[in-house]
This record gives sequence, structure tokens and C-alpha cells, in this order.
Amino acid sequence: MKRMNPQLGIRSDTLTPDYLQYLRQMNISHCFVLFSNEHSNYEDVNRTLDTVRKAGLTVDDAGNDFLYKHLSIHLGMDDRDQWIEKYNNLNRILGKAGVSIGYIGNSRVSHTGYFANEYTHGALGRTVQMDEILARPASVSKEVNEEQLWDAFRYFLQQALPVAHEVGMKLALHPSDPPYPMYEGYASLIYNSDCYRKALKMADEIVPDVLGIKFCCGCWLEGGQSFGDILADLREFVRAGRVLTIHFRNVSCPLPNFTETLAEDGYFDMMKIMQVLVEEGYDHGIYPDHIFRTTPESGGNLTSFAYAVGYMKGLMNAAYSLYEK
Repeated sequence: MKRMNPQLGIRSDTLTPDYLQYLRQMNISHCFVLFSNEHSNYEDVNRTLDTVRKAGLTVDDAGNDFLYKHLSIHLGMDDRDQWIEKYNNLNRILGKAGVSIGYIGNSRVSHTGYFANEYTHGALGRTVQMDEILARPASVSKEVNEEQLWDAFRYFLQQALPVAHEVGMKLALHPSDPPYPMYEGYASLIYNSDCYRKALKMADEIVPDVLGIKFCCGCWLEGGQSFGDILADLREFVRAGRVLTIHFRNVSCPLPNFTETLAEDGYFDMMKIMQVLVEEGYDHGIYPDHIFRTTPESGGNLTSFAYAVGYMKGLMNAAYSLYEK
């Protein structure tokens, strides 16, 4: 049977031979690549992809987070067309270079800070206190409500989906993080699973089967039942072929307050997620998207990611073993 692919990320502006060796030594054969603005051109994209592929890695998905998260695109600002064109141009380059999955906007990430608490074993974990976030002043000059946001999203889809389809790409949409309807002066697009159903229906009316889901377990768990039933939703969307990549992350509890935890420390049993993925034959990338911030003396990010991906791979292999018995 086909298996899912544990991933780690590569940034074009920090890529080194040592990091590629680190991935190989952890038996990671799949990755995603985030391109800086400086490297989002034909020559640098192809040079980076060639370097990564020659190291024995498969690039499952790629994009430029400055472009796909650009507020002018999401909020329908006057200058959005120029940013959408830059976004589309990169997807044309990526698709022609053999990257089959890109990213599509909406990914907002807010937090209260990184703190050590009872959930983090002394490391610094991303923490959200929703009351503090809701009390913040607007971060944009003009408030954008949910109807206006969806209008801007439809406009974006109308420009982006035909280009992605032309070059053979699908586009993965991430939830808002935290998944709350409105904060910091503008609405959230994806704050529950019904928002995903609405987005997929809208996209399919423009170009069918191009828009998919970046299924962030952390965001589902942050929202709790207000977001949806994570196992039922996961099964539904995987069966429909809409889950393009998985972010494998746990949290201490649902909103209004939470801290990101190690996979084994949060309130949800992550083995249940693995079992659904195995049972439904999911065969794309899976990635521990957020990690603790540890000190250099503790090994820093490389150690944190090594632990997170190792634990994730352990659960994955256990789930396959149980399924195959």
C-alpha cells in the first residue's frame, strides 16, 4: 500500500549542504521548499530544486510565504493585482519545474508569545490567550468583515486556479491560526470545517479539483468542537482527495487559551489521527509544523525537529503495523 511521506522544510535563503545531510541522516526523503522573494525567479527556483533533488530528496510542495500570505491579496486591497500576478508567476515556474502542490493564502498566525509553562518542560512554546488578542487594535487601516473577505477570496481564486490548473498544480489552503472568526481588524476565512466546505465548493465552481486542504491538526484542536470533529473531518476530506498535506501538531486545550505541546503531551491522542490516515490510504506529506524553542545548549531547532519528526514517524509506523496485522 502507498504510505504517507514524513517531511521537513527547506528555505531557499538558508539552504546548506549540512542541512541536506541532516535530513538524509534522519531518513527524511521528502520535503517542502519555501522560497524567499529574492529566489522566486526561474533561475533560482530551478537551481534550488536541482540542489535538493540531487541530494536525494523529493519536493512535494513549495511556495513563497510572503506572497501567499500577502494581506493585499487576502483583504482585497487596491494593489492586490500586482501581488496576485507575482504569486501566479511563481506557480508557473514551480509547476513547470515539476512541483505538484503549492499554497494558497489565508494563513494568518497570531499568538500572545512564547512561554515556558507546565506544558513545555522548560522550553518556550507558542501560547495564545484569546482575550489579549481580541483586545489588540486593528492591524489594518480599514476593517474587513467576513463577506468582504470571501469576496476577495473568490476574486483570488478566479485569478489563481486557472494558472495552477494550466501547470498541473494543486493549491493547499491552511486554516486561520488561531481559528477565530474576527480579530486584529479583519475576518478569518477558515475557522471551522464548514468554512473549508464552502471554500472547496466555491473553488470547484471556478476550476474543479485544484483547491485542497493543508490539514493542520493543531488548528482543528485549537478550535475543538467549534472547529469540527477532527477524526470525522479528516476521514471525509481524505476520502474526497482534498487533503494535500498534513501539519501534525498537538495543543494543551482548545480556545480561548492554549499552548502548543509535544505531540504526546497535548489533550488529543495523536495515534488516532495516524490510524485514520492509514485506514484511508493518505499518501502525501506529513510535517510537525511548530516546535518548541529550545536553547542552543539544548540543541536548538534541529534537535527539536529531530525529536518531533522521530516521534511522528514512530506513531506512523505503529499505525501501519496495526493496520497490516
